[in-house]
Amino acid sequence: MLNYYLTDKDPNYTIKGSRDPLGFQVIWQSAGRRLIPNLSTVSANIHDFQIICLAHALKNDLRIDNKDFEPFFIRFEQMMAYTRYKSNPKEGFNGVDKVKKTMVTKPATVRISTAPADQIMSNQKAYGIWGKYIRPFSDMRIAETQEFQDIYLPKISDNNAFIHQATLLNKKKETQPCQVEVDRLDDWSDLLKKPGSLEKKMFVDHLLKDTCGTELLPLFNNNPGWRELSFYELTDLLANSSNNPNFKAIIKFIVNTEKVLSPLNRIFRYLQTKSFWTRKEIEENIYIKTWRTTPEVLGFDETSRSLAALLALNNFDLIKGLIKRNEEVAGWRNSAAWMQITDKGIDVNHFEGAFYEKEYVPEFHNDFNYFLSTYMSLHKQLN
Repeated sequence: MLNYYLTDKDPNYTIKGSRDPLGFQVIWQSAGRRLIPNLSTVSANIHDFQIICLAHALKNDLRIDNKDFEPFFIRFEQMMAYTRYKSNPKEGFNGVDKVKKTMVTKPATVRISTAPADQIMSNQKAYGIWGKYIRPFSDMRIAETQEFQDIYLPKISDNNAFIHQATLLNKKKETQPCQVEVDRLDDWSDLLKKPGSLEKKMFVDHLLKDTCGTELLPLFNNNPGWRELSFYELTDLLANSSNNPNFKAIIKFIVNTEKVLSPLNRIFRYLQTKSFWTRKEIEENIYIKTWRTTPEVLGFDETSRSLAALLALNNFDLIKGLIKRNEEVAGWRNSAAWMQITDKGIDVNHFEGAFYEKEYVPEFHNDFNYFLSTYMSLHKQLN
C-alpha cells in the first residue's frame, strides 16, 4: 500500500509533476481541509514546531525586524539542528545528513551562516522548517496568543546561554559566519524536551483542532491504537463512533474521494510500466477491469464527478479519460503529456513513478492521507 506524504495548494509544498501527473493533490487536500484545517503533509514533527515557536519568541525578545527574521531563522535552525543531533543522534529531521557528517568529526565548534556551504540542506529555506512549517504556524496564529507569550517568553529568558548565543546569531549580517561551541549545545537542549503541562495544552489546542468542534481529539485519546489502523479501517471507526452529523458527512466525503482517486492513480501508474500498449491489451487487461469502485458523488464538484464517471467506463475509454486528464494537467504546467493515443495503441513517454501491485484492492488500500497521518503523528508525539 502506498501512502503519499484544500482550498488552495500549499505553496511551500508543491507536488512536482512527476509525483502528481493527474493533478490529484489539490483534490485530496481540498477534501482533507474539510476536517483538518491547518496541518500539511510535511508539518508532522513537534520539535520543528517547538523550534519555530522559540524563533518567534526570540523575534519578540531581541526585537528582530521582519526583514531580518528569515535569515536569522536559517541560522537558528542550523544551531538547533546541531543541538538535536548532539542530544539524540538517532532522531531524524530535515538536514540530519549534513549535520551528522559534520558532527562525526567531533568538531570543537560548528559554523553557522546563511551561506549555501553552511546550510544543512541544498535549499534550507524551501526544504527546512521555514518552508514546511511557516504557513501552518502562521495560519494557526500561535504566536499571537497569550498562552504563547506566557509559555515561550519565560522559557527563553530563563536560559541565559541560549539568549546569548541567539543574540550573536542575530548580529550576523548576510552570510557572515558564527562559530558555536559544540559543548555549549547541551545548555539549551532541554528547550526541545517533550512538551508537558501548559506547552502541551497549547500545541494540542492548535495542532489537533478540527472543523467539527474537536471531534477527532477525544476519539484518538480514548482509542490510541486507532493510529495504527489502515485508512479504511480508521475512517469506518471514526464515522461509526461519532454522533456529529457534520463530522460523519465529512468522513464519508473523504472516503468517497479516495475511492475515486486511488484506483485511477493505480491504473495510470500501471500504464507507465510499459512503453507501449496495444488497444487489445488495454481492453482485455484484468487489472484495469477490476481496479474499480462505486463511489457516491454527492457533494463532488464537476472535476471529481467527471473523474468518478471514468470508473464506470470500459477499459479503453477509461484510459482515454486518464490520458485526457494528464494532458490537461501537463498543459497547466507547460509540459508535455506523458502518454499519447496513436493508431497502433498507446505510447508511454514518461516512466518516473511507475509501479503496480497485484495485491491492490481498491476497497482496502489507499494512496492519499487527507492530513490524517500528520494529525495522528502529532497526537502520538504529544501523548
